[in-house]
Amino acid sequence: MLRVIGESHGFDLNGPNCCELIDDAERQALLERLGPDPLRNDADPERAWDRISASRKPIGALLLDQSVIAGVGNVYRAEALFQLGIHPDRPGHELSKADFRKLWKLLVRWLELGVRHNRIITADPKEFGKPPSRLTRSERLMLYKHPHCPRCDAAVKQWECGARKIYACPRCQSH
Repeated sequence: MLRVIGESHGFDLNGPNCCELIDDAERQALLERLGPDPLRNDADPERAWDRISASRKPIGALLLDQSVIAGVGNVYRAEALFQLGIHPDRPGHELSKADFRKLWKLLVRWLELGVRHNRIITADPKEFGKPPSRLTRSERLMLYKHPHCPRCDAAVKQWECGARKIYACPRCQSH
């Protein structure tokens, strides 16, 4: 664990894959390996689109690849693909540019919301009559680790995609 405390803010880093001090050149090399970050105003989503539209890999795997889009983890990928009705196994090159734009916009909105509330929130708080900060863990997510689809009540399927478990509705998410 690493604890960093500044004049006005602090954070704890628990269980990172790698934690080391690096110099400016190493930092720049690391940043160059990452895809665009939806949380950055200067992010270029076209870089991500170029990688996705040229790939035969499943979109579910591409979203976990930090060199394609930085910062999207397992929960956000499952929830975003569900929200947009995209099957995780659909090859990247079969994703339309319009669907990619919707995906990028959704990720930006959800990641900003997550930063603001320090938790992943993909469900609409209005459906529960609560502010985002008052949602319970099970209310914050629509599909991830839920047994049934909130839209059609089908059993949620799970399998490995991109070396992580993915959750999807077999009825609401098309190939």
